[in-house]
Parts: sequence; C-alpha cells; structure tokens
Amino acid sequence: MPKTLLVSLQIPNYETILKFMTDTSQLWYSLNKDCGDIPRTPVESYSDSKEQTNKFSDDIAALSQKFPQLASLLATNKNEQELVLEISLKEIFVLCPRGRCRLDRYSKLQEYLKENYNTTLIIKSQKTKD
Repeated sequence: MPKTLLVSLQIPNYETILKFMTDTSQLWYSLNKDCGDIPRTPVESYSDSKEQTNKFSDDIAALSQKFPQLASLLATNKNEQELVLEISLKEIFVLCPRGRCRLDRYSKLQEYLKENYNTTLIIKSQKTKD
C-alpha cells in the first residue's frame, strides 16, 4: 500500500477545525449584527397580507370578469355564504397565466379565495376523473 496518499491528504486536527469554525462564526456575527431590519429568509418578506392581496389581485380581477357572482361578492364585501366556482384548467390558464399549465400552480390562489372570500375554486382538468 503506498504511503504517499496518506501524507498528501493532510487532514487537519480537531483544534484547527474548531478555531476555523469559531473564527467563521465571529465573522458572520460581525457582518450581520447591524442587519436586524433585513429579513433573514425570502418567506418572511411575504408574510404581510397586503402583499398577498397584491399577489392575487390580477387573478381575482380576471376571475371576476368570468364569474359575475365573484364580482358582486367583492363589491358587497360579504362572506356569509359560500360561493363555488368551477373552471377548466385551460380556461384559468388563459385568465391567470402561470409558468406551466398545471393544477398545482393554482393551489395558493384557491387557498386565498377560500380563506378571504369563502369561495371554493374548483379547477377541472382532462386528467381529473369525476
């Protein structure tokens, strides 16, 4: 067995690794200590409900043109009774375009409508079997 392979690896000892980790954490702390107002993750920046409303405002406007019931619900701002809207995947893809024509691309819109307007959006695709 050649001994040159073990010599060329030069594995650092525990103290060297610990010192490196300590120095690195101190560096990150010093860089980030004055950045308390900056969100740490992209998810935190979307926690505001106003931003969520703006995110779906174009979709809701397009759906309101297709479904007058939704437009009247939005105008009266009453959520007492449940509204059920049914649309095909092809139709909603034209009204509310996404990167790909897939059902899962509209799940957040469905959740938003259900939570805020008591509206169930049913999207039918050719693959959906009922």
